[in-house]
Amino acid sequence: MLNKLKKLSHTDNFSYFIRYFAVFTLIFGMMTLIILQLMRSTMYHTSDENFDIIAHDPNLIINFAVARGIGANTIYFEEENSSDQTSKNGIFTFNPEKKLDLNTNYHIILYDSKGIILNQLDNLSGLSGLPLDTHHLGEIEVTSFATLFGKEESYRMMTVEVDSSKTVLPTTLDIKYAAILFNTTQIMDSIETYERTVLLVMVSFWLISIVASLYLAQLTVQPILVSFQKQKDFVENASHELRTPLAVLQNRLEGLFRRPDATIMESSESIASSLEEVRNMRLLTTNLLNLARRDDGLKLEITDVQPAFFDEVFDNYMIMAEENGKHLEFKNAMQQSVRTDKILLKQVMTILFDNALKYTDDDGHIVIKVYNKDKCLIYSVEDDGIGISDSDKQKIFDRFYRVDKARTRQKGGFGLGLALAKQILDTLNGTITVHDRYPKGTIFEVRIPK
Repeated sequence: MLNKLKKLSHTDNFSYFIRYFAVFTLIFGMMTLIILQLMRSTMYHTSDENFDIIAHDPNLIINFAVARGIGANTIYFEEENSSDQTSKNGIFTFNPEKKLDLNTNYHIILYDSKGIILNQLDNLSGLSGLPLDTHHLGEIEVTSFATLFGKEESYRMMTVEVDSSKTVLPTTLDIKYAAILFNTTQIMDSIETYERTVLLVMVSFWLISIVASLYLAQLTVQPILVSFQKQKDFVENASHELRTPLAVLQNRLEGLFRRPDATIMESSESIASSLEEVRNMRLLTTNLLNLARRDDGLKLEITDVQPAFFDEVFDNYMIMAEENGKHLEFKNAMQQSVRTDKILLKQVMTILFDNALKYTDDDGHIVIKVYNKDKCLIYSVEDDGIGISDSDKQKIFDRFYRVDKARTRQKGGFGLGLALAKQILDTLNGTITVHDRYPKGTIFEVRIPK
């Protein structure tokens, strides 16, 4: 793992790894803090509710203290009609307040006005020597005491001022203050166990996040590397395509300088070749510009394309086919209009038809069909040309890829048409597939959702 991280630090995706790892660290850190905080607040929820009730009515704990410390089973009250007690012959038996959830983990210490402990306490607990503290009345404090056996016990405590004027105890006790303590030793031990478990789990996931960060960093950088490689290949291919016409221009112009006395007629061949290469470069740069614009995104202009539109386009294709010595057959089976971008649709149609012209021999036969099926506009171009091998079918939509480079260069092609058609169809949410036509030739089929 360390060796992999060292290698990663010298790569381009190291910054992505740091970002993902920082996010995971922040997430697991926040989760740990939230879980620990919720765990602590939940553990003390009941005791803190009791403390809050006692803070508003401290007299509620007198009976509990008397029952546990003084040893009396009865308490005398001046008000015989107290709603919180059960009356029997003028003596009110002990009946703890129902809304308090007190148990043996609670301890009550009663003080007089001088801070002297009035009730009997368990000497083993170590609470018998707790001094009175009136500086934090009504506030919850955390403290600990050593038992008689030397064990440290943890408590949450609160000291309150009580009013014993309405209470007459079996002894002449003047209760002024009361301290209620809740033993949290077992809870603290449980919390420590839970915290260790939570921290162990979080650290484990944090370590797993290192692997996840590595994977996500590589996954993030992969499209960038692919795009960079495509851009590099694109520049190299473009440079290669421009190199040939530039070399021809250089040779022709140098030839003109070597014959300064030659007339235009005598140099017409060199001039014509130079102009032809200039036209090729202009076409190439135009195609490159179109591809660059498509990469930046297209703004679609969706309109209703009527069936008559295809007849007009096919009429123009018929003229082009006759000029190139090819036989064209087209079938327009469109019965209703379709909503799409007319200009982009025509561009795709033209690219596929132009390819069919290039790769079909003289007197070759081309069939174009357009029709509706499965809520899609389907446009297919069939030719009886040289065909495309299975290995080439996977690459023909790459920029500058040509099945027959010598033939395509002779026809003025640069291997950009199908790449441009694929980009346009991706924008139109369409698809393009290529199939073999038997006994020979190729079928291109385009599907565009209506």
